[in-house]
Amino acid sequence: MTNLRIEDHCWHIILNTNANEKKCERNWMPVAELLERRNINHELHVVRNPGEGVATAKSLCQSGIRHIVAAGGDGTINEVVNGIFTAGIDTREVWMAVLPLGRGNDWVRTHHYPKTIEEVVETWRDGNFIQHDIGKVTSRTNGKNYSRYFINIAGFGFDADVIYDVTHNPPHLFGLNIYKLSLLKSLFSHKPTAIQASAKEDFNFNGEVFMVIAAICQYNGGGIREAKYAVPDDGLLDLIVIPKMSIPKVLKHLKNMTSGNHIDTIEGIRMIQTTQADLTSDDLFRGEVEGELLRPGNYHIELIPNALNVLTAR
Repeated sequence: MTNLRIEDHCWHIILNTNANEKKCERNWMPVAELLERRNINHELHVVRNPGEGVATAKSLCQSGIRHIVAAGGDGTINEVVNGIFTAGIDTREVWMAVLPLGRGNDWVRTHHYPKTIEEVVETWRDGNFIQHDIGKVTSRTNGKNYSRYFINIAGFGFDADVIYDVTHNPPHLFGLNIYKLSLLKSLFSHKPTAIQASAKEDFNFNGEVFMVIAAICQYNGGGIREAKYAVPDDGLLDLIVIPKMSIPKVLKHLKNMTSGNHIDTIEGIRMIQTTQADLTSDDLFRGEVEGELLRPGNYHIELIPNALNVLTAR
């Protein structure tokens, strides 16, 4: 843990106005006034379209900026991280804080961020930063490689099928939560996929799977504790392979999946802590990071240990 005086630096805030159904933009003024009252020097950079967060963070880093705030949800954090890691700089020189203005806010759960923005900004006074691990997924498709970085969780199989359904549906349906609807639909339409999973250590799995998780932090999918043993700065990636399960069995373990106890209760589940892993399949096997679909293919997953200074409330 490293302490940094927040007040000694100008923080460049990347605000995703589309986060949380555009509530970020409507609610920004009180947040700005709060930062002013706390004497936190900042400069605002507004992004409105997918990919702009990546481009903005990348441009800021290349211009010499090293103190950045991701203001939005998990997708915003994901874009900012990808901008930092594609800027061609030493990422260990960058300090990142988060204003959780999104809807899911899964990443902040592992870091014990308070419930309100007022309380979050108050914790900034402590300036507690950790050297956060970062993951990298490379999709190998038709002889080409496509890479994406992640700071929370990469999901494959059922996890990604839910995201696929979300992206192909309107944002609202009869006023219900579209993610929960897509989760329910995917549960009945999901088909187990035969894969081969291997890790740097002597770990091999061959068979049909319900889902595979590569985790740096613990929560995903709006508060589901998918990887309760994951620690964001231990230099290890938690690889969790959940074998094929029937719908009744999934429903039976639903409560355990929410609490994180599925790791200890699902028969046949496999888990290993590693720094590199590979997932291969002859069939379509979808993957996602922070709600963004990856290019389908075979996947190579690697960990970059202690790669970014990140503000935590742990």
